[in-house]
Amino acid sequence: MDPLKPALKYDEQLARLKNEHALTITNDDAAYDILKKVNYYRLSGYGIGLTRNDDKEKYLENITIDHIYQLYEFDRNLRNIFFRVIEQLEIQLRTQISYHLALKYGPEGYIDNANFNDINRSGGISVHESVLNNFRKECIHQKNNAFVKHHVDRYENHFPIWVAVELFTFGNLSSLYCIMKPEDSKEIAKLYKTEPRYLGSWILALVELRNICAHYGRLYNRPLKQAPHLYREHKMYRSNDRNKLFPVLLVIKRMLNCDGEDERWLEFLEQLETLLKRYRSVVRLSYIGFPTQWQEVLRSPNK
Repeated sequence: MDPLKPALKYDEQLARLKNEHALTITNDDAAYDILKKVNYYRLSGYGIGLTRNDDKEKYLENITIDHIYQLYEFDRNLRNIFFRVIEQLEIQLRTQISYHLALKYGPEGYIDNANFNDINRSGGISVHESVLNNFRKECIHQKNNAFVKHHVDRYENHFPIWVAVELFTFGNLSSLYCIMKPEDSKEIAKLYKTEPRYLGSWILALVELRNICAHYGRLYNRPLKQAPHLYREHKMYRSNDRNKLFPVLLVIKRMLNCDGEDERWLEFLEQLETLLKRYRSVVRLSYIGFPTQWQEVLRSPNK
């Protein structure tokens, strides 16, 4: 194992950026303030793709610390607007899934494995069992929460699905949808005018993006693990080697507009357009998978 690098004081960090990485810094005080606000390691992630071809340790001549900090600020704002819109979709999915399961199988039907097409994971535990285990752990973790305490005391630890779903992580909700019987998953997918295989992949993509946003991760120039299924007219925006942000944006557009023109989508789109205009001098659209005609694509009606 290689030895860990030693900790550096702020002035030593500045010296390394200047001397070892050839980053242009014209105002040491301003750069010092940036490093006090944003961890050196976190900031360096926004320099990916801005180094020289012949020496990846050195930045291109025109790259300044302010340039990198602006990318960080762009990404911070991008996460915020994505997180807000994903929250709306997540809550809607919780509502629709719990509503359907409650009416068809009863308040605690979600506990019965027979109501799902369960599958085993590599460790031997089934998806359904894993979801329930995580739910029970969350009940313990949130035992002092008023609505949890109420159901523990008054209903002897029995939680109807419309309450239990509020304690599911988005990932567990996605897993539950994955094992729903075909006739049930189709009913949920119909609400978004699609099929279960599409909706299932869309939810997985939203879960990944939501978790990145919730943990202040970098979205800019970051390959994503989940590649949502896209309809034929949008398949050209998927990359086989590096999944980027734009395909997930197409999913959000379709889900928000499932009932026609949706004000939530227009509001989100206007925020995105304003943000990209503000940081157009530093943002490379290809680094987030955006085509040159991205506005036309996002403003056109779904087919």
